[in-house]
Amino acid sequence: MGGRDARRSRSEPAPRFPQANITAVGAIAEILRTTLGPTPQDTLVLSQLETRSGDADRGIPGTDEYVVASDGATILEELPLEHPIAPVLLRVVGPERPGDTDVEGERVPDGITTTVVLGAALLDEAATLLEKGLHPTTVSMGYETALGVVADVLDDATRSLSAFPDSTAAASAVARTAMTGNDVGAFADDWAPLAVDAVETVGTPDETTFAVRRFSNGRIDESRLVRGAVLDRYSRAHPEMEREKRDATVLALGGQDNRGLQIREPESMAGVRVDSVATEAALGDAEHARRREVVDHLVELGVDVVVTRSGIDRHYLRLLVDAGVLGVRGVTSLDFSHVCRGTGATAIIKLDDATAADLGHAGVVEEQRIGRRKHRRKRRRILVFDECDAPETVTAVLTGVSGQPGDQMARQVRKAAAAVAAARGFGRRRPGVVPGGGTTELRIARALRTTARSTDTREQLAIEAYADAVDRIVTTLARNGGRDPVTTLADLRAAHETDSERAGLVLPDGTIEDTVDAGVLDPVAYRREQYVCATEVSQLLLTIDDAIDAERGEEGASPGEALYDTPGSRRTDSTDG
Repeated sequence: MGGRDARRSRSEPAPRFPQANITAVGAIAEILRTTLGPTPQDTLVLSQLETRSGDADRGIPGTDEYVVASDGATILEELPLEHPIAPVLLRVVGPERPGDTDVEGERVPDGITTTVVLGAALLDEAATLLEKGLHPTTVSMGYETALGVVADVLDDATRSLSAFPDSTAAASAVARTAMTGNDVGAFADDWAPLAVDAVETVGTPDETTFAVRRFSNGRIDESRLVRGAVLDRYSRAHPEMEREKRDATVLALGGQDNRGLQIREPESMAGVRVDSVATEAALGDAEHARRREVVDHLVELGVDVVVTRSGIDRHYLRLLVDAGVLGVRGVTSLDFSHVCRGTGATAIIKLDDATAADLGHAGVVEEQRIGRRKHRRKRRRILVFDECDAPETVTAVLTGVSGQPGDQMARQVRKAAAAVAAARGFGRRRPGVVPGGGTTELRIARALRTTARSTDTREQLAIEAYADAVDRIVTTLARNGGRDPVTTLADLRAAHETDSERAGLVLPDGTIEDTVDAGVLDPVAYRREQYVCATEVSQLLLTIDDAIDAERGEEGASPGEALYDTPGSRRTDSTDG
């Protein structure tokens, strides 16, 4: 070290570090740690107990509210975090939303566990350095230098999917690697091609381009991709309408202009005054003629299916049945968007302005009956718009799944599609993949230690600490896979020392082999985001002297204070208890 750093070491006092904050992050990371990698353990998050809910005096039964998941984002969102530093970590998942306003598929966070575990490891290493007398700014600067080394290693390790002999097989490997939940199991091989096909068709999968429907009937291996839309819990507007339309043209009616396909009440007509029975009868005849004119116009256009955001009254229904047109009414805005994007239909407001160019097309539109609904006699019905030409929306239909496991499986399929899209470079992300299984982490740690040895300032200690934190990802993977973490890390280092830079831990087999050949591939964009986010969170917390919740008082949180607790006992329990 230089003389200036030596003088600073003797003169500057050891800074006061907010142990409550580092304890908070460490406790949350400890909860998520067992969910890292392809062999995670499920975590039960209990938010309400039956014995503590309900009202026996009023006869209101209690209920248990809980979530069982092995997905880091789900667990982090469900944990009732109370510590003031919690919002910083929750931003890892995404921006906070008021209440339950998420749209399914709008956000598909991945790599959350890796980010939190790495961030906690960086803070833990930083705490040790601060105890030795390093200033938080010095540690932060060292971490910034280390992040630059990480970026260089990722650049060198990145390989585009097109560089593989079979790019589709490589994309399927990315999808399989992304599906890490216990609920997926051996079905990752069946669902990976589905995710790849979805991305190849629509590009970036989001709430408008990629829908996932899950049904309890059927077998899991019967899951498929519908090239179009699936409207769950919708049926024909009239039982006499045909259940199936082949080579169907689709009209999407999105407005209420002139009441759409509903009766216009005389009182609602501008300038019309009903002052006699004869006037009312004349208006009724005019409305009947108007309805027939509208349906005749649909027939002239060749409309086979009409989908409306609003209702269809009984008079229009009769005319549509007679004309052989299948009607679907009361469709939600998101489902309506799926139909339009899937079939290529243009949403119209005025029926009179509809032209053939506004019509969409589906190879088949069919009402299907699936498993019987709980406590219901009738079977659940869906409407399928499939075999669409160049659809901008596709739907993954997962069969044989239900309940919370079904929700987690749907999330895993979304994660698989999002990973493939990231590897392809959609969504303004850098394309390419890097080896998984700890392979890239070993290369990063090795490069960091080389950089630390060539650094002659106190930052070298922080860079070395960063390398130690990266090693914890590898040891956590090994521990979750049932292997000895120390021995596994030593074996992997030995393999890399012999120029086997693609050697990594392949799970669940627990073997050390070439992870690229084994098909363990991660999008490089995800890795960059994980390292950047973990580093920025640790740097931010290093500069925070304390965390105060303005709603709970000005006193700071003490070391070991409760991080997730009920309001009645907040700030009283200890995480060590």
